[in-house]
Amino acid sequence: MTQDKNRRVILTTRASGLPTPELFTIIEDSIPTIEDDQILLKNIYVSADPGMKGWISKAKNYASVETGATMSSFGVGVVIKSQNSNVNEGDYFVGNTGWQDYSVINPDDPGTRKVNPSVGPLSTSLGVLGHSALTAYFGLLEIGQPLAGETVLVSTAAGSVGSAVGQIANIKGCRTIGITGGKEKARLCTEEFGYDSAIDYKSTQDLEKELKGASPNGYDVYYDNVGGRTLDIVTGLMKQNGRIVICGTAATEEWLPPPTGMRLERQVLINRLQIKGFILFDFRERYEDALSDIYQWFNDGKMNYREDISEGLEKAPNALSGLYRGENTGRCLIRVHPDPTL
Repeated sequence: MTQDKNRRVILTTRASGLPTPELFTIIEDSIPTIEDDQILLKNIYVSADPGMKGWISKAKNYASVETGATMSSFGVGVVIKSQNSNVNEGDYFVGNTGWQDYSVINPDDPGTRKVNPSVGPLSTSLGVLGHSALTAYFGLLEIGQPLAGETVLVSTAAGSVGSAVGQIANIKGCRTIGITGGKEKARLCTEEFGYDSAIDYKSTQDLEKELKGASPNGYDVYYDNVGGRTLDIVTGLMKQNGRIVICGTAATEEWLPPPTGMRLERQVLINRLQIKGFILFDFRERYEDALSDIYQWFNDGKMNYREDISEGLEKAPNALSGLYRGENTGRCLIRVHPDPTL
């Protein structure tokens, strides 16, 4: 890429099933110009997120990327031009950058925030010190509302959100059990992310039996990142007045037509369960308060993390595809330009 060009990964075809690299193409055009109050970011890291499956699906979703548009994503970059009196060149910002080299951002947009690289590595502003931990924080504490001594179950427990959920639950005095795929990820759950135990769903023929054995008295909170058959099973294992947090639906490849499965209403009625979904953006006015807690826990050594970083913007579509194949370990990021803080 020459200095006066901007590469963008655009969505060319909507997804039927799981995302594949063939749905995207890279184009090159001029670096965008900025207007009053805007800033121009040179993107350093952009993310690949599980929720992106819904953004590019044909089915109705809370957010959508139009065909022909730059693929939306979280990103962090350095300010190279500023028309905002409160922002200087050389500052670092997180925002909805999209999969591209350069992004125009309004610093006052919800979810856009300045990043201090001295708090932690720049990449963590999209993970354990950013979106992943914020998603874990609000989903667990605001919706799950765990009490000390309760048992919290988490799916995709070794992922960037799941690992943060488990550690925050530990901080709050809960017993934690994780569901994950593969022996190595199960090891990470117990040895690095503080889970009391972890179940490898790939190596068991009877997930329900394993879950009953891990907590014979049931579960108080289930933080669900997958839905599907796992949700069917866990709903029948919840304690009375249990809370189920719906954060993701990774186990379902396609929502057109809607999949059929177990009916949950009887268990919900008998055990007076609460099932509630949420989107991180619901809490965007409270990010800074939550980050204050998260930064403190991180500084105290209570928040471990893993990252899986691909090199080069062109790797973004494959990184997203690999995410659904379970190939990543930790936060899935793409390094677009060299990180000047390293």
